[in-house]
Amino acid sequence: MKASLLSLLLVSWLFMGQLAGAQSKVLYDQNRLETVTISSFTDATLGPLAHGLGRTNTNRSGKLVLPVEFEQQEKITREGDQLVLTATVKNVRVREQVLFREFDFAEELTPAVVQAKIQLLGREDRVLQTFDVSGKNVRLDGPTFLVQTSVTDTSTFTGYKLRVVEQKIGLSGENVAAVQSRLALIKRYYEADARLAQLSRDLQAVNPNDIDHLDLQGRRLKELERELDRVLDSRMERELALDRHDPVQLRRRVKDLDHRFRERRVALDQMWARLPEIYYNRGLELALNGNARGGREFFERAVQANPAFAPAHLQLARLDFKAGFLKEAGQRTRTLLNSMQVDPETYRFGQELALDIQNAYVRQGEQLNNQGKYTQALAQFEEARDFCRGISSLRCRPELWEEGIIFAKSGIYHNLLQDGKQALSQRDLAQAERWAREAQQYARNNRTAIDSDAAATTLMQEVQQQVYLGLMSQGRKALQGKQHAAALQAFEKGKSLAADFNLKAEPGTDQLLRQAARPVILEKISEGQLQASTNKLPQARSLAAEITNLQVRYNLVNDKELDGKFRALSQGIFSQECANAQQEYDRFYQRALQLSSGRQFAQAAAELDKALAAAKGNGGCAISAVAAEVELARIDGPAHYQELLLKAGEHIRQNHMAQAVKVYLEAGQHYDAAEVARFGVGHAPLLTFALGQENKAFVAEVAKHAANSGDAPGAVDLVKRLVSLKYSKYNLNQLQEQVGEQLATLDAQANPKADYKQLANTYTGGSKELKKLNKAYQKKFKKLT
Repeated sequence: MKASLLSLLLVSWLFMGQLAGAQSKVLYDQNRLETVTISSFTDATLGPLAHGLGRTNTNRSGKLVLPVEFEQQEKITREGDQLVLTATVKNVRVREQVLFREFDFAEELTPAVVQAKIQLLGREDRVLQTFDVSGKNVRLDGPTFLVQTSVTDTSTFTGYKLRVVEQKIGLSGENVAAVQSRLALIKRYYEADARLAQLSRDLQAVNPNDIDHLDLQGRRLKELERELDRVLDSRMERELALDRHDPVQLRRRVKDLDHRFRERRVALDQMWARLPEIYYNRGLELALNGNARGGREFFERAVQANPAFAPAHLQLARLDFKAGFLKEAGQRTRTLLNSMQVDPETYRFGQELALDIQNAYVRQGEQLNNQGKYTQALAQFEEARDFCRGISSLRCRPELWEEGIIFAKSGIYHNLLQDGKQALSQRDLAQAERWAREAQQYARNNRTAIDSDAAATTLMQEVQQQVYLGLMSQGRKALQGKQHAAALQAFEKGKSLAADFNLKAEPGTDQLLRQAARPVILEKISEGQLQASTNKLPQARSLAAEITNLQVRYNLVNDKELDGKFRALSQGIFSQECANAQQEYDRFYQRALQLSSGRQFAQAAAELDKALAAAKGNGGCAISAVAAEVELARIDGPAHYQELLLKAGEHIRQNHMAQAVKVYLEAGQHYDAAEVARFGVGHAPLLTFALGQENKAFVAEVAKHAANSGDAPGAVDLVKRLVSLKYSKYNLNQLQEQVGEQLATLDAQANPKADYKQLANTYTGGSKELKKLNKAYQKKFKKLT
């Protein structure tokens, strides 16, 4: 079935194709080659272009004539009752070359626009219809359609014709742009020709043998290389088709010159490689002839040309050494031997120079030691040591500098002692102490060179002995002038100094300390009495403790006058403390009475506790606390009740709702048991208290308690209160379910056969806001019964 259907479709398609072919018939078809000429003398676009191409166009003999040929086709085809009209031109070209400076412009001057009239001719060549074509762009890659249209024709006439009249083919702005672009490229081409010749001449000036200006020669060659890279670019090569036509052989000459540039670069590089050696040889020649300055200059040039050229570094180090610049010579020699790739001969000479530098340091150190310039001598010996140890391959002889270092350090230590003794003899004790201390420290830091710091220690003791005597003399003068505090301070410093440095103390020092300390203690007792009398008890107690320490320290405990006055001070402090305690007790007690009269019994009890604490904390003052105890016993009931209320409120604030309900109930029980009502204090039942609260969680907790206790109206009232407080829907629904279930449980236990629906409606009153409670009640009741 499927095969026969496919065969039928194939036959149908073939029949339709034959029918379509039979319906399409060619009535007229003409193809011909046309030729026209365009003259710069008459064409407004070609005239300026001819001038740019070197044609003067001043008379007809200088004009530019373009012979242009193209293929033209006119065709008429009948397709049913439609005449399909087509007229095209194609393969437009300029037949001859148009040369300017050896480059052809025929392609750029190929006409780009065409205009014409196409006439449809009927019987007796009568014009039936005319089609105007104006400014049509000529295509170079295919036919350009002058007309392509269809005309309805129901006649049987077959002699229709197409005729092209008033046809004109010419240049446009595209031709102008193309010619100008090619002219610019040709101009660049011949400029490149001139620049290439100049580059060839400039290359001759680059001299690889000009070693004094070799860097300049290298920079000049690099500039020329960059210019050569810009002479010929890919666009010029492509658009001028230099691979086919290159009048001045620019491409070949660029390659040839590039090869010469590369050869010159190799020559420069080779000269650069030889330059250090050339400079070195010149420098060596000058140095050997006594011109050290000239030799240094060429050695430095060699190093600049190659920073790793070791022979030049060696010669520079030798010149520095001969000129007395040991540090510079040593640094360069160390770098040479430690960091550079050195030939054996240079390495051997470098080792010899390093030993010479080491020995020069040692000789200078010895000379300075002989001159008594020990610090400078030590520096030279240390330079010798550090220099030698800084070269891993050098065999050092430590004995050359170690003895000198020991001698120099001993000299420095001796000089410090001499400076200290001189300052001591001049009574400049501060400076003497500084020298002695510095000598001690120097000896301790250099134990390998200095056996003992005994001399410095002895000097320090001598200095401190004089300081001690000065302090004792200063103390006696202050004591005579009744400046007891200053005298005590001087004697104390002297005593401490004698103990620290094991000095010879003057006899009677303790007696002098007591003589100075006694008036000081008396003055502090007077000051303490003044502080106690002005109720500045912390300051007074601090002074009393200080006085006690001074008495013990200076063995004045058994001094009767001091003891009597200190007792008076202590009694004054105690009396003031008792007066303060009595005032504190009275203040708390009076405050408690005021609070009790205002029925603030919890606060009153707290103030009474403070009053009793003030009395007990100062037991030696014999403060009577009976009144406070009596008042505290009187208000104990209402005070405890109010404390429970405060505790319940604190639980509410902390979101401990179950504890809050428990404590409030406990407060109510205490209210009744202690007959708190007789104190004029009222108590609201839990339900009433909760109805007045704004805390939703607390109201919800009381509602649960009421339902669990069988207080159905109360529980429902609290749920309604939560509705008015806009309790969250989720929590309100849960609460209604809990309350409904609790009420149902109680009612089912009391009367299982009761009408639970009627009971539920009794609780909720048919309120839509309590429908969850109603539903939960009925469901629980049915489940239980």
